[in-house]
Amino acid sequence: MEGLYLSLFSGGFLAVGFNGGTFRVEPAYFFSRSGEDVRPFYSDLVKLDFRRLWMDFGSLRIGKLLPTDTGNLLLEPFSKGYDGARLTLEWRGIGYTFEVYQGEGWVSDGDYYFNPAGMHIREGERIARYLLVRRLDFGNWYFAEITNVAALDGHLPRLAAFNPLLPGYLYQWLYASEVNVLWEIGLKVRGSTFRLIIDDFPYLPSWLSIVPPTVGFRASGDYPRVAYDILWLSAFTYANRRPWDALYESPWHGSDYAQASLRVKIFRSIYAEAGLWAAGAYHGVYVEPEVGDYPPFAFLHGPVRWDGWLAFGGRWRGLDVAVGYGDKPNSLALGRIFAWFGLKLESSTL
Repeated sequence: MEGLYLSLFSGGFLAVGFNGGTFRVEPAYFFSRSGEDVRPFYSDLVKLDFRRLWMDFGSLRIGKLLPTDTGNLLLEPFSKGYDGARLTLEWRGIGYTFEVYQGEGWVSDGDYYFNPAGMHIREGERIARYLLVRRLDFGNWYFAEITNVAALDGHLPRLAAFNPLLPGYLYQWLYASEVNVLWEIGLKVRGSTFRLIIDDFPYLPSWLSIVPPTVGFRASGDYPRVAYDILWLSAFTYANRRPWDALYESPWHGSDYAQASLRVKIFRSIYAEAGLWAAGAYHGVYVEPEVGDYPPFAFLHGPVRWDGWLAFGGRWRGLDVAVGYGDKPNSLALGRIFAWFGLKLESSTL
């Protein structure tokens, strides 16, 4: 809907935006992990940035964008946009999307096995990063490939990496060390969405047992009286905290994480919610395994930390608020007591 809107989320951001159809601007004050790299504006207490700032030219969108939806398996729910462009095409019910973004770079603190463009990396050199998304939609199915390409600052990667037709997996297979590739397969069925993500599927069959691919899975649904969400990320799935492999602002650092929640409407707009989450030994800390020593395909790796929450809340005209006991992601807490709220208001209700 075109016009003004207001967004406010606990653990996230406060934004007042304008959607003009062909133009959108959304300045935001971030008070989440996503705002850590935002430069202060006038004081250390105010961190402003644009969450979205783009122009639309039909099938081409340019500006500061949020990458194609990945069900928050890769993208922090309250992330800022990336500078880039998105091209969307459709033909006979088949949709194709190609996106190019300039990602966050980093400063090298020494030599790595990772060596962009075949160049020697010295301590203190800046490494630039580019994110590419290729997505194919067909009916209720979609397939997305997310590619991370790096190069020494001031140098572009090989231009073949930006080819919109050839997959990044083929580029990785040909040039190996300067690319990280993830696949996501999604299916939508009667109010539910199922997503499977695969990190670095080996292109040599012999590597399946030496450096096996790691996976993540999410199933979620929202119905008139019941909503559910089930998430599982095996160890070392994309979020291993190496700066050259961390594609997006992952909500779950280090992966090796599981979460399940159920929300039930109990009276009109009043609901009850219960959730449970668990994090294994690899959560939050990255240690590079030796080749052949990668963790096996398993539920969680011990020692495992468990926690959960129980909450009661309500929804009313764009406002969703809940209070409860426990540890709920993206909430504001005082000890074990927490409050969660989300507010979306558009021009018709402002």
